[in-house]
Amino acid sequence: MEYHTPGVYIREVDSGAKPIASVATSIPGFLGMFEFKPGVDAIAITGSDGKRQIRGKVVPQLVDATGKVTGDGAAATTALTEAFRLKKTGVKDVKSYLELHGLPKTGPKAVKFEKSAQKGRIKVSTETQAVEVSEKIIDVAGKVITENDQLVEELLNQLHETFALEKAQPKTAADVLSVYGFEYKSAEGTALRTEYSVPPMAVTNKGEFFRWLQSFYAEFLMQTEKLVDLIGEEIADPDDAADAVFEALGKDDTLKQRFRAWLSQPSVFNFVAAVNGFYDNGGGKAYVYLMGVQDINTSIRENQADKVGLYAFDDVDDMALMAAPGLSFQQQKEVLEHCETRKDRFAVLDGPVVSDGDMDIPASAKGFGAMYVPWLKITRPSWFTGDQDVSVSGPNRRKLQKATKNELYVPPSGHIAGIMARVDTERGVHKAPANELVMGITGLTQNINRIEQGLYNDRGINVIREFKDRGIRVWGARTLATKNDPSWKYINVRRLFIMVEQSIMVGSQWAVFEPNDHTLWKKLTRDVRSYLMRVWRSGALFGQTPEEAFYVKCDDETNPRYLIDAGQVNVQIGICPVKPAEFVVFSIGQWDGGGLIEET
Repeated sequence: MEYHTPGVYIREVDSGAKPIASVATSIPGFLGMFEFKPGVDAIAITGSDGKRQIRGKVVPQLVDATGKVTGDGAAATTALTEAFRLKKTGVKDVKSYLELHGLPKTGPKAVKFEKSAQKGRIKVSTETQAVEVSEKIIDVAGKVITENDQLVEELLNQLHETFALEKAQPKTAADVLSVYGFEYKSAEGTALRTEYSVPPMAVTNKGEFFRWLQSFYAEFLMQTEKLVDLIGEEIADPDDAADAVFEALGKDDTLKQRFRAWLSQPSVFNFVAAVNGFYDNGGGKAYVYLMGVQDINTSIRENQADKVGLYAFDDVDDMALMAAPGLSFQQQKEVLEHCETRKDRFAVLDGPVVSDGDMDIPASAKGFGAMYVPWLKITRPSWFTGDQDVSVSGPNRRKLQKATKNELYVPPSGHIAGIMARVDTERGVHKAPANELVMGITGLTQNINRIEQGLYNDRGINVIREFKDRGIRVWGARTLATKNDPSWKYINVRRLFIMVEQSIMVGSQWAVFEPNDHTLWKKLTRDVRSYLMRVWRSGALFGQTPEEAFYVKCDDETNPRYLIDAGQVNVQIGICPVKPAEFVVFSIGQWDGGGLIEET
């Protein structure tokens, strides 16, 4: 700072630590799906020139599903050429071009092509007009034989100057395609929007979640059906229209029934029951997202640019858990791979309704997900309509615990996410989410005993079990990396590392573009040590002293000159996580003075 005028100046000096705050660890994102049959809002037309095939879409108001032009001919021609990306200089058939623009195909006024008396020229004529063109441009059949765009453009200008051409008036899509040398193949009704999707919404309790469901369905109806059919009137303002449909869902008996039927679809019900289970077990904030698709078993890893499917959560920075309740094995696998790739969230996966120890499980490299079995039973909600169709085939069908008429089967991922949130609040993310009561349920779809659980546990599959007088509890705390990389065997270890890594990354953003010198290194070391000291004091790290629990190193050794020149600062951090007492062993012996029990 430079001083030019005498006086008293105040300069703020930043000498204190910049505290690093722990990121949220228990906010889940729930992904659900429902059947969506998009209405025909486009006609897909296919053509071919014998070498390649082209396909384009136009609105059905211009061309119908038989390829017939039903709207304005000029507008249909423009739409078709734009859909196929056809340029004006790409005209290949002059005869078809002239007929497209109003000249008759037969009769005395029909266009004729013949050799001119002048050598090297082709005469194009009708009953009253004629023009001569070089035979290097077209032949006597009216076909364009030059590849020179400029010559084609000059030819079309000559034709328009000579003949009284009207605006294009095709009768079919084939009339337009033939001008550009393509043969019409087919036309079919299709949809420009193949799935229905809106961004994820944050909710904090059951009431807010149900209002979101009602609002989502109201918006869906408004987007896919005529407003007058829904509420008996047209409303110009989209927000007012959505509000009107929302209110109608609470008053109109027909719409009420449709809403209940939509909620009772298997895929939607699994989603709704899972989110409710999250709140039954102590959950707080959650992100909810429903995607309408034509095939429920389709991939949920859609185009990232469209922010659909798993990628809808890309912009949600405070999410730490990911669940896709009740979806297929392949879709569960995609959820796990999504979390493994991002490295900032943990996947809570549903196993089969009924299973055995040899069931298929998705592979995990670094333990970014856990799988739970079996499914749960809950009391039938008042809004549920119809019957639940849960089928189990093969030998495992004998293991299914039948539900009563007032019970329904639900996937466990939502309830488990709620337990994780509850444990994080009461104890911390370092506490394994196991030996915890599962609330809001009436039973399990399968009873797995102690001997059977050994097969599951060895493979990293967590079992929910019922204990006499102790209730139904989560009895496992392993990730799907148990066999692949045992260092990431426990859920609480992986989730602790996610929290620490993301917290330090977010809390150290101030260091970007700072001078990369010893001062910066000392500040980073100070801030990270202060944060890890708080983590250690919370009981999350193993060790009687901070030196035993963690270390932070940022000096000349970790930052050689070549890294500094590359614009990098390297901070080495090591932490020793507390692992769960999964096997508590007591040694029991005898001695002359009586019995002896010691824990080992």
